[in-house]
Amino acid sequence: MAESIAALKAQAQPCLRLVPGGDGRSRLGGTPEMAGVWPRYEGRPLACVAQLDLAQIQAAGGPEWLPGDGRLLFFYELEHGSWGLDEKDAGSAVVIHEAGSPIAATEPSDLPDDAKSPAYPITFELTVSYPSDDRAEIDWNSLDTASADALEEVLVSLDPAAPAHQIGGYPSPVQSDGMETECETVARRLGHGGGDPADWRLLLQFDTDLDAGMMWCDVGCLYFWIRERDARAGDFSKVWVILQSN
Repeated sequence: MAESIAALKAQAQPCLRLVPGGDGRSRLGGTPEMAGVWPRYEGRPLACVAQLDLAQIQAAGGPEWLPGDGRLLFFYELEHGSWGLDEKDAGSAVVIHEAGSPIAATEPSDLPDDAKSPAYPITFELTVSYPSDDRAEIDWNSLDTASADALEEVLVSLDPAAPAHQIGGYPSPVQSDGMETECETVARRLGHGGGDPADWRLLLQFDTDLDAGMMWCDVGCLYFWIRERDARAGDFSKVWVILQSN
């Protein structure tokens, strides 16, 4: 068991956790600072679920594959409730990189009330993430009952406290832990695949957060993924989102 724990901890990856606080430049909900057109899906406006300041992310030790200036705006269409497993979901979740001076957007007149939420300021904390037991490829059959129970306790202790909003590192899956493969599969169907699932990075894990007034399906989680090469190029048009729920 000690070897399994050591192997698990050796795979730790840095990540940023989003926690309450800050000056409001990074926030969940609220009205985004956006000069461009408000995104729509099948004619309906998407809900703005987060605005993250890239300079603050980098100052906190965020991933070096992200740009260092501007804002990332995260949108999701609540009525469609995309699970991200089919190419028809394209456009139901959008990430926009705004690099200009902050300009408060005007909410569309047909934005539903449930797509509006007060701004909830957040800040960033540098920490580490650990792979799930599936990703870590733990051989449970090689462990006796006592060792398996003890290892399970260690895994639970390493889980981030909810709500687990996160940039970079390993995801905290609600269901299966093969999201990079799912992203690459859909990208190929959409005609911009051809890479490797290992190229995908966790851009934002957005947990259910009742304090911020946001719940994804049945206490689920949104996972925004991007290829590293696209992030480095400042291209957020191919971000893919997967929803997992209890």
